[in-house]
Amino acid sequence: MAVLLLADVVMGQLATDQVAKALTAVKGLGPVTVLVAGMGGDAAAAEAATLDGVAKVLFADAHVYCHGMSEPTAALIHSLAGDYDHIAAPSGAFSKSVLPRVAAMLDVMVISEVVAVHAANMFDRPIYAGNAIQTVKSSDAKMVMTIRTATFDAAGKGGSAPVEKI
Repeated sequence: MAVLLLADVVMGQLATDQVAKALTAVKGLGPVTVLVAGMGGDAAAAEAATLDGVAKVLFADAHVYCHGMSEPTAALIHSLAGDYDHIAAPSGAFSKSVLPRVAAMLDVMVISEVVAVHAANMFDRPIYAGNAIQTVKSSDAKMVMTIRTATFDAAGKGGSAPVEKI
C-alpha cells in the first residue's frame, strides 16, 4: 500500500513540524510520497525530501497552485490518486478544504482528525468536542484522511528521497 501525503506549505516554506508529525502517523501504512504544490516551493520540496520515512517527493511547481486554492490542488491529487491507497494531510485549514473535494471526486468518505492508526482501514478520531474517541473502520477503496498532528511525534531528518517535478 502506498500513501500520498499533502505537504502544508506556507509562503514557500514547508510547515516541517506538521508534515513530520503527519508522516509519523502514516509511514506504517506503506511507502510515503509527499506532494508539495506551489510556486517557489523548491526549498519546501528539498526539505520534505530530508524527512526520515519519505520515499519520494512530488513537486508541482505551477502558478495555479501558488495561491492555495483548493480546486486545482484537489484536481491534482485526484489525478495522482490511482497510485495510492491512502491520501493524507496534516489537519489544517488548507487540507480541510482540499481533502473533502478529493474524497468527493473519489466517491469515498473523509476520515477527519485521525489521532491513531490501528490498521490500513481502522483509525481513531475524536468526537463530541474531543470528549470521546471513536474507532472508525472503513471499507472504502481509498482512505482520505486528515491527521491531528498534536498526538504524534515528529519524524526525524536524515532521509534523502528523490524530488520529482510534475
